[in-house]
Amino acid sequence: MPSRKLHVDQKKPQIQRIQMETNQRIDVAAVINDARFSPLQWRIFTLLFIIIVIDGYDTQSIAFVAPAISAQWKLAPSAFGPIFSAGLTGTVLGAVLFGMAADHFGRRRPIILSVALFGILTWFCSIADTYTQLLVYRLLAGIGLGGALVNFLALASEYAPERLRNTAVTISMWGFPLGAVVGGAFAGRMIEHFGWASIFHLGAVLPLLCVPLLMFLLPESIRYATLSDRHRDGIARMLSRIDESRKYSADQTFYVAEVSTSRGSFLALFRNGFGIHTVLLWFTLFSSLCVTYCLINWIPSLLKQIGMPLQLAVMGTAMINFAAIVGSLFVVRIAKRHTLRRLAYAYLFGAFAIAGIGLSGSHTVPVMTCIFFTGFFMIGAQLAVTAYITGFYPTSIRGTGVGWSQGVGRFGSLLGPLAGGFVLSVTAQPSQMFLLCAIPSVAAALALFLLAHISAREPASSSSTLQAAPRQQ
Repeated sequence: MPSRKLHVDQKKPQIQRIQMETNQRIDVAAVINDARFSPLQWRIFTLLFIIIVIDGYDTQSIAFVAPAISAQWKLAPSAFGPIFSAGLTGTVLGAVLFGMAADHFGRRRPIILSVALFGILTWFCSIADTYTQLLVYRLLAGIGLGGALVNFLALASEYAPERLRNTAVTISMWGFPLGAVVGGAFAGRMIEHFGWASIFHLGAVLPLLCVPLLMFLLPESIRYATLSDRHRDGIARMLSRIDESRKYSADQTFYVAEVSTSRGSFLALFRNGFGIHTVLLWFTLFSSLCVTYCLINWIPSLLKQIGMPLQLAVMGTAMINFAAIVGSLFVVRIAKRHTLRRLAYAYLFGAFAIAGIGLSGSHTVPVMTCIFFTGFFMIGAQLAVTAYITGFYPTSIRGTGVGWSQGVGRFGSLLGPLAGGFVLSVTAQPSQMFLLCAIPSVAAALALFLLAHISAREPASSSSTLQAAPRQQ
């Protein structure tokens, strides 16, 4: 009996596979978490790191030029206190305003606007010829500086896989102290050869040159786009570039598996179980930044007062910033498990190191060693807490959550130097000043221990990673 050749429709399995993929629900966060770190993500983080370096340089630029302006305008050094405060006040306002705006309009547009804003206003600082003009321009530039930073952190968090999020965000934040350190290294020669305005010229030109790069190379947050029910084709293209092992279609269903909240709502920070976490995280950053800025501003004067040479006293500030960069990565790495509890211990070790500065007398090696471990543990933990916050809030309120936490923390940075000045006016003893500075670090540790205890007792359903309803894109 002759064999019959069976006819098999080769196209049918392929059509069924395409239909299955078309109707498939895609968890955007899961794709990012499971894929290798792609060239697209490297590009995004490189752009963000460059801008954060510039942000750090521009934030500290007023400190570089203050002595030269004081001499030219015949001002007392103390007259720059309000100008320093104006810039920091601007960063508080910018963090809150641009953070909330990012939850309504996306991350990309507020980033571009804030970078352009601080670039333009920094140029205005270079042409200021009165005290009042400089104060106003620094206030407005600070709004851009604060707004840019919080959205950099939010965007970095949303493109980083969960296994690398804290590390990636922390490394991105290295750019801020790095900008200050690099700027301080060549600011003196620039002022000597080109005048104090050149510091502001550089701080204006660099961000303005980056604006077109951001417009063409920086994408919108893919998680935000998913929640916004738009940019369907863009989401598919971005996922295909992040996960190069497969092709995503605009006909698929994209969603983000996290708790649903009112977008950009301040009150949402206190609902759905976020309230106690929000308050304690704010308290932690407030306490931490209060003591950080107190130490950074007063360490040179305090070390000089205990008898150290001026050159060595100034190195104390560079030492604490360098140690913060090294320590932040170490703290993040050891805090991958039991994050809050280990960060609390880091703050506690930092408090012992701060107290150690005051107890070391005028002995150079013990003093500089304690300063190093202060930056390593205390400021390192502070950077790690900021990275933790970027991943704690869901996408719909991440900008608001990061913005308000940074705003409250920056308010602490305003009060810290003022409190330090008040303490010195009362006691005039550097050792007592350092012992008192250890208290906020202990307070931050206690807040995180309490938060770790509360988190351990919460049911899983109250976490911020609850499954959300899928959204058709």
